Amino acid sequence: MKLIVGLGNIGQKYENTYHNVGFQLVDQLVSGEAFSEEKKFHGAVLKHGEVIYLKPSTFMNASGVAVRAVAQYYNIVPENIWVVHDDSDIALGQYKIHFDRGSGGHRGINSIIQELGTKAFHRARIGIRPERFAGKKAEVFVLRTIPQEDTEQLERVFFEVSQHIAANNR
Repeated sequence: MKLIVGLGNIGQKYENTYHNVGFQLVDQLVSGEAFSEEKKFHGAVLKHGEVIYLKPSTFMNASGVAVRAVAQYYNIVPENIWVVHDDSDIALGQYKIHFDRGSGGHRGINSIIQELGTKAFHRARIGIRPERFAGKKAEVFVLRTIPQEDTEQLERVFFEVSQHIAANNR
């Protein structure tokens, strides 16, 4: 069993923001299939064969609570967990794949490491920093609505990351 987690914040006001690219990528992975909100998992869940998709409803900084709940329920070991999230230290249009690395200051990842008691899980860090925000603090843009020109770059990245995750989850 595998767990693929998209990090983001719930609510319409966050829907199409840079901080929610984790949710957006997971939505793309499931091709529009409907998630069901599960209180016991603290998030929206979709089970597709041997893969569980999760969008925590705990807000970003407490994502680990939801990840731990699903992992424990389905007996998923951390090595079979993929977490997809935004990273303001990476340029828009770029991404990095990691395994067994620290949080890099990302509070959602900090929460997951704390709750799982390990950092030995996979991460796809999606770059969200547009060139026009170079040198600015992340707070300036992470909760802004993503304009069309940036959406096009993110869609290309989503496709590449989706291919990488799929190749590693067969």
